[in-house]
Amino acid sequence: MKRCRGQITVFMALSALSLFSLFCVCLEGARSACLDYLCSQAADSALRSVFAAYQGETLRDYGLLMSRGREFGSSTLERDVEHYAEKYLSPAVNTFQSRGDRVRMRALEASAKEAVYMTDGRGAVYSQAVLDYMKTSGLSLLLQEVLGRLGLYSEAEGGGLLETIQGMILDKDSSLEGILGSYQDIKEQAAALQEEARLKAEEEEREYEAPPGSSEDVKTDWREQIKSIWKSGLIAVITGSESLSDYSWNQYDLPSRLPEEEKTRHLEYGQLPVNLTDRLLIGEYLQYKMNCYTEPADTGSRYETEYVLTGRKTDKGALEQVVGELLLIRMGFNLAYLSTDAEKVAMAELTAIAIMSFLALPQLVLVLKWVLLSAWALAESIVDLRGLVRGKKIPLWKTKQSWRLSSMKLDLSAEGGSDKRGLSYEDYLRILFPLGNPSDQAYRMMDVMQARLRQERPELAVKDYLVQALVSLKATAAYLYVDAPLIRDLMNRPSARQYTRDAFYAYGRR
Repeated sequence: MKRCRGQITVFMALSALSLFSLFCVCLEGARSACLDYLCSQAADSALRSVFAAYQGETLRDYGLLMSRGREFGSSTLERDVEHYAEKYLSPAVNTFQSRGDRVRMRALEASAKEAVYMTDGRGAVYSQAVLDYMKTSGLSLLLQEVLGRLGLYSEAEGGGLLETIQGMILDKDSSLEGILGSYQDIKEQAAALQEEARLKAEEEEREYEAPPGSSEDVKTDWREQIKSIWKSGLIAVITGSESLSDYSWNQYDLPSRLPEEEKTRHLEYGQLPVNLTDRLLIGEYLQYKMNCYTEPADTGSRYETEYVLTGRKTDKGALEQVVGELLLIRMGFNLAYLSTDAEKVAMAELTAIAIMSFLALPQLVLVLKWVLLSAWALAESIVDLRGLVRGKKIPLWKTKQSWRLSSMKLDLSAEGGSDKRGLSYEDYLRILFPLGNPSDQAYRMMDVMQARLRQERPELAVKDYLVQALVSLKATAAYLYVDAPLIRDLMNRPSARQYTRDAFYAYGRR
């Protein structure tokens, strides 16, 4: 009987086992890679979903994106990320907790590695959000302001220039001749508009007339005026009989009253804007988004811009400080103009000579002359402020036509300024803004934003809203093959395969 050899059969069995093992390893590797990618996508999608639930009121009223990350002092970021990740990883109902599921993940756990809130960074976070808005959506506001400053008082006057610029940008003719032709058109139209603005300015200067009460026949007793100012207060003299707001910033949870350790979190986030361009952009944002004395709100604080500039806890106190600072600015420019006006300097000198001759103190003529000029500049400044708070415009540098008081007598019934040329009250506030502390101003702007938004949502707190976050999502998935506890212990491996992925998201251009 012939014996049969089994070498080929054993070889085939070993080969098949090796191929099957290789196939299983490849299958497990592909499954592991897919689950790792799924975990990464779930973490990213979950975090984006958290930030997609932004605060609608802040975007509508202030153009700022904020997502709530805390509630009653405790973080909700991890809980929300886990909630959204669970939906992404377990689309079918009642399958997420199945222990026999070899495909889907379970046992999710999210941890926040970094959470940047709006009040962090000593105001740098908020300032950067404002700059992001002003450099994108806010450009249209800046364009309108620039056109107004150039004398383009309506869209119709500047429409041709804007259409030419737009046509140059969208022009399909990219040849050198086409570009030069478009540039020449823009240059000619801009020159025409500039000439038109110049003619308007000259016409307004000719029509500029001093108001009644500034002539030589004004008989005002200086002593009575000083008594009136001392008794009523400077703010009452400037604003007149109008009643002032009695609003007080006494809320205990204002962003500006946060503990120092909360304000100084994430100082590495960025620096506060210190260059003039960024400061001017934030100042424009303040003017467009918050009210002031000449355009007060109906409820709450009526002088929000004044509060941001000064930090005074009452509307009246903030207005008094702003008016005092503007009075000093106007007095400086008015005194500088007086020193160049030979006629007014001679008038002050003759008055000083007459007084000092009577007192037999000729050596003090020069001192008294400058005292009289300073008093004249102060009187003119009070008249200027009375016009400013009533919506008039005052030029930074006076001329003979725009100077109101023709004698060294203060007329409390006089009102300076015009409706056409000069700087308005808001323009002078723009001058004050870059002089303040950027960090303090940022927190006061957040105070204003929170106070106004709480009129609709009393639970809102700016300190609870995120602008940037880095989270880590950890998930587990069962092994594809036999997962006996004895084998697990012998191989010293965990009960399930673990996947950990980080996700990052931030509003703005960070």
